[in-house]
Amino acid sequence: MSPRALYILCGLAVLVLPSCGGERIRLGDAAASTDAGAAGGAGGTDTGAASGTGGTDAGAASTSGGTGACVPGKVLASEVLWIGDSWIQIPGTQHTRVRDLARASGAIGPSEDYANEAAPATDMAAIADQYRARQSGATKVKVLLMDGGTWDPIAAQARGEPIAPAMDQAISTFEAFLSEVASDGTVEHVVYFLVPELSTIPGVATMRPSLQAVCEASTVPCHFLDLQPLWLGHSEYTAADGIQASEVGARVIADSIWGIMQDNCIAQVPR
Repeated sequence: MSPRALYILCGLAVLVLPSCGGERIRLGDAAASTDAGAAGGAGGTDTGAASGTGGTDAGAASTSGGTGACVPGKVLASEVLWIGDSWIQIPGTQHTRVRDLARASGAIGPSEDYANEAAPATDMAAIADQYRARQSGATKVKVLLMDGGTWDPIAAQARGEPIAPAMDQAISTFEAFLSEVASDGTVEHVVYFLVPELSTIPGVATMRPSLQAVCEASTVPCHFLDLQPLWLGHSEYTAADGIQASEVGARVIADSIWGIMQDNCIAQVPR
């Protein structure tokens, strides 16, 4: 589908703080600041990060194993991989804005981009295959940016099947996948985001505790981003179809992911 027209989200504010890899975008209700460290890129001018009502990114994200301290070492753009379903691909700002923020901070070059294997209508097992396809090549993955698991109950419901077994399968597949990633030994961080509770996506609230627990138990540090607190009170974050993020919602996702990456020095420029 075509992206909705980009518009400026009013009434929200950002706080820009120094961090290890450029300027830190924080979600919250601090006084508004100009330049949020983003490159204009394809998305046009930057209007800063958006926030859910009364929430901060710290309240929306749970981190397993992150120290928050920058250490020497360079992660190449080709070693950062997006995997997942349409919540990464539609409208697309989810990944292009993270790219632009990384370019602006100097984490990647002005013409570089992160690898992207995400595809619409993809269950958790197929998302794991997206990783395997990239990992089987010469360039090994060091950072995974991903969503996934919610297409499994959607597909089961569409087939007229009960969704509980599909949810259980998605959770167990995610757990096995993270174990596989740990065994491969190259991935240093996983950033996983869970879509908000929408009437068109069954089972999100039921799956959330288990998906978060699996992420937090991962041997490879897994940073869990729950979009539900950010979406509360913001119907404009959801596209007109009721099942995807809008353009402004996609920016919220991107800014939240980039914030986690900065807080944990994931693919950042060491200072």
